[in-house]
Amino acid sequence: MNRAILSLSLVLFTSSLAPASVDLGDFAGYTPYDSYIDPVRQVLGTLEGATPSLDRVKALMGEGRSFRYSHTDPYTAALPAVTASRRIGDCKDKALWLCDQLGDKHVRFVIGKMKRSTHVRHAWVMWNDGRQWWILDCTLNYQPIPADRVPPGDYVPLYSWTKDGSYRHRTSPPMLTADSSRLSAAVASKGALR
Repeated sequence: MNRAILSLSLVLFTSSLAPASVDLGDFAGYTPYDSYIDPVRQVLGTLEGATPSLDRVKALMGEGRSFRYSHTDPYTAALPAVTASRRIGDCKDKALWLCDQLGDKHVRFVIGKMKRSTHVRHAWVMWNDGRQWWILDCTLNYQPIPADRVPPGDYVPLYSWTKDGSYRHRTSPPMLTADSSRLSAAVASKGALR
């Protein structure tokens, strides 16, 4: 009996240490951010390059992190050339700049929450080096974060965009379909992106 309890305890303990799955979302025909996301679509649509090395990614994150933080228009990201020339931007500006610099057609521009309990939205990049997914947040970090090692409730994706389209994540609020303009107005009033 004691061995059975010990074995069950060991299984439960080791399963709690197992990496969490990475939520890549489901294809979405519409997101509440669509009217603000044109610069993201424009940049992601031009990406054709190969996967950069992890060292290159770290160097780019350091450069992006050195850009001064300044909150701009709440929802429309500045084009990467503007962010680079000014060396200033908020989370969405820095994330889009990083997507452009990576050049990898498989990157994801993500809008979500730093903490599940907050109402403030944040933007970051998800990137796969061929072995695993990484969270790249040069607004707050100098180093990539393994996405499967992020504690539950941190870096909660709501919507993401790739070269191929937009995605709605499991943690996204239910979609309203009756009036998309009312939904966009509700999103705009919920709190700005960093």
